[in-house]
Order: sequence, then structure tokens, then C-alpha cells
Amino acid sequence: MLSNHTPGEMSNPKTYHKSLTCHQLVLEPKLMKNAAAFFDMDHTLIWENAGYSSARFNRRLGIMSKTEMLKGLFRIALYRMALLDVTDWYEDNIAKIAGARVDDMLEYGQSWFAAEVRKSLYQEAVDLIEMHRREGHILAVLSNSPEFFVKPLAANLGIPHTICSRLETADGSYTGKVIKPLCYGQGKRDYAIQWAAANNIDLSASFFYTDSHFDLEVMQIIGHPVATNPDFKLRREARRNGWEIRDFKKIAAA
Repeated sequence: MLSNHTPGEMSNPKTYHKSLTCHQLVLEPKLMKNAAAFFDMDHTLIWENAGYSSARFNRRLGIMSKTEMLKGLFRIALYRMALLDVTDWYEDNIAKIAGARVDDMLEYGQSWFAAEVRKSLYQEAVDLIEMHRREGHILAVLSNSPEFFVKPLAANLGIPHTICSRLETADGSYTGKVIKPLCYGQGKRDYAIQWAAANNIDLSASFFYTDSHFDLEVMQIIGHPVATNPDFKLRREARRNGWEIRDFKKIAAA
């Protein structure tokens, strides 16, 4: 805008001319966007896999037989190799908690984290989180895991935002159904974009740390993608695209 008035609003041409010759500019304020640092969970923040560790935990609690545990671990391995339908597998697992109270599952997740996961937090990941915090970046965990796994970990690390696969609830309980899409592949990308828009985040100035080639669609929309403890396919793509690669030492956070 050149002045407080448009030509059609001016009743005195001399006043309008004066406003132009005096270069009285009225600048519209710009809303500054924030940078975010997104962190995947398994093999990025922790060297454990949520599925493997929860199966072990359930076995110790006596709520899963050895046969069930081994079947679960086998299916997780197939998932890692992209040899099963992720949505069908996820839905089968979530169907097993139909009727469970949301609060009870969050308490379960806190117990799982304390028993299985806390000891596998990468010290280098914690250091990165603190670096981004000092820089004033908005912190978020971006994961395909359900909220009862993601929220306890995020809370322990002081990460205020979680973006994860969503589960249907009714009257404070899980129905056993998944709200599609999963926070996986294209769905993960879409959730990141939606969350960024809602939180005034500039993705081109943001960071994303992940180990998995399943997250390539997210990495392609982020200004600073970082392949972290990457699998073979992601390492190859990171080299091809000139992305930063980090390999953490298996040293647990103090």
C-alpha cells in the first residue's frame, strides 16, 4: 500500500499528491513463521523398536504368550522389510485394545517407557533436542506409533508436541479402530503439513530427523532433512540428495 488512502477514497487531490511526494509508506505487518524440529521415534530418539519392546514388556507382564510374542516379532520384521500391508497390520493390533480406557493405556505407556525405553534414549538425540530448544525451534515427535507410546517419551524429553497415528475413541475408551490415514508415508507427510499450517511453522526452515526410508515423503518437504541412523535405502537417498547423515553411538542419555 502507498498510503493510508486509496485514490478512490481521496476527497482532496492535493493531499493525495502530497502523500505520494512525501513517500509516506504504510507497511503491512508480516507474521513471522517459526522453525520446527521434528523427530521420528524408533531408531532415531531411541535404539529400541516400540513394537519389539512392548511385546517383551507384555510377555513379562503375563498378558502375552510366548507364541503370540514370537508371531508379533515376526510381523514387525515383515513390516520393516515392507512385506506386509501396514494399515491391515496396524488395525489388527489396535483391535486388540478395543474397550481399553484411554487413561489406562497412557498409564501402560508410561510403565512401558520406564521399563523398556528410557534406558535406550540416545544421548546424542537428547543433545540435539536441547540444541534446537536453545535455538527457539518448536519441538515435535512425528511417529507412526500410537499416542500411548509417543506421549510418555515426548513428556520425558520435554517435547511439547506429538504428531502420531490416531485412534478412535468413545466415552473415554478406545473403540479398536484406527482413524485413517496412518501417520505413515503420504499420511505422515500430510499430518506434518497440516500441523505446520496450524502452528505457523515454516517447513522450509525446519528440521526432520529419521532413520527410515518410509519417511522420504516427509524429508522431501523439509528444508533440513537429516538421515539419522539411516537404513540402507535412506542412506542411499541421503547421499544422492546431499542430505546430512548422522550415526549415533549407542550411549544412553544420563
